[in-house]
Amino acid sequence: MEHQEDGKEQLSETEGSGEDEPGSDHGETTQKKVGGRPCAKKLFTFSLVNSYGTADINSLATDGKLLKLNSRSTLAIDWDSETRSLYYDEQESEAYEKHVSMLQPQKKKKTAMALRDCIELFTTMETLGEQDPWYCPNCKKHQQATKKFDLWSLPKILVVHLKRFSYSRYWRDKLDTVVEFPVRGLNMSEFVCDLSARPYVYDLIAVSNHYGAMGVGHYTAYAKNKLNGKWYYFDDSNVSLASEDQIVTKAAYVLFYQRRDDDEFYKTPSSLTNFPGSSDRGTRPSSSQQGMGDDEACSMDTN
Repeated sequence: MEHQEDGKEQLSETEGSGEDEPGSDHGETTQKKVGGRPCAKKLFTFSLVNSYGTADINSLATDGKLLKLNSRSTLAIDWDSETRSLYYDEQESEAYEKHVSMLQPQKKKKTAMALRDCIELFTTMETLGEQDPWYCPNCKKHQQATKKFDLWSLPKILVVHLKRFSYSRYWRDKLDTVVEFPVRGLNMSEFVCDLSARPYVYDLIAVSNHYGAMGVGHYTAYAKNKLNGKWYYFDDSNVSLASEDQIVTKAAYVLFYQRRDDDEFYKTPSSLTNFPGSSDRGTRPSSSQQGMGDDEACSMDTN
């Protein structure tokens, strides 16, 4: 949607003293004498703020041009306290017309998504925009292109970084969507390009949680004890027992998975989490075991 900026300066056509009478057609500015000369004083200014209205993101230039905003942008208006008391009408401020789009039933936002959806999006081919061209080393020019991430091998420790913060030119926001991830048997075999690779099946061993907004927040963690197999919750110096039902929350930020060893893998074939439509490569042995060493770890950043 587009909004025209209302904070531009205009000189009043009122002659004489150059001071507007309360209730007169003052437009968006009022007259004030500076050094014996009348000058325009803004009644208010617009600025972009975060969704909570607690922090400025960007002030809007008063150039009179149309401003393109997305559906998630939040505008704030800052009044000059002196002129506001003269010209602002509380009752009139409520006399606005609702746009027809506000009267239509709104679609319910999706409350949760699966980790599989995130991984599929991570490995989907993406077309670069016109403002983000790729420099071709052959023709020596910037060209519009596509890019794609593929997984050839995976390590013993897989770190999945969920995207919890959204950025744009005008706003930043915290994403609180619940990402449903398996605690046992995450089968990543279908996402690996090397068809001769070993099965990649993982079990969750820890979760890092983030609470708060972008500028301020608090971290906690869930971790599984290797010796007794129990889950614990860590909050600063406080440690308490936890259940698996507590682990999947909207605060989950970084997931830590450990790959099953071959002997353990064949002992528990019934506990695998095969994604719908996936191949059965993760349920049978492989003669070739390529990739990183078992002591290495990699991070899959879905940002």
